[in-house]
Amino acid sequence: EDLVAPEGRLCKQRDLAYAMLTAIPGVSCTKPAAAMYLFPKLDPAIYPIEDDQQFILDLLLEEKVLLVQGTGFNWKSPDHFRVVFLPNVDDLTEAINRIARYLENYRKKHSK
Repeated sequence: EDLVAPEGRLCKQRDLAYAMLTAIPGVSCTKPAAAMYLFPKLDPAIYPIEDDQQFILDLLLEEKVLLVQGTGFNWKSPDHFRVVFLPNVDDLTEAINRIARYLENYRKKHSK
């Protein structure tokens, strides 16, 4: 119970991941109550992704961060990905900063 208490490690990691991800333009998410992951949605008007598996592979190759695309969980639209927030706060911060950088570059490349 200490891990999930308001001052517990998992609660802090969840809150950090949620705050950092939802601060990225075009990213929305529901804060989980019991899961150890988030399932952010990318606004398709900002992120026109046709192949989310390729999108995730490109993120891995460019930023060295591994996520799972939404279609890997039978989500039909290529507009979600899964982030596990179990890494320590420093590693989680670094990973989400890399995701934010990748998404910023993606927006620049695909803006209309």
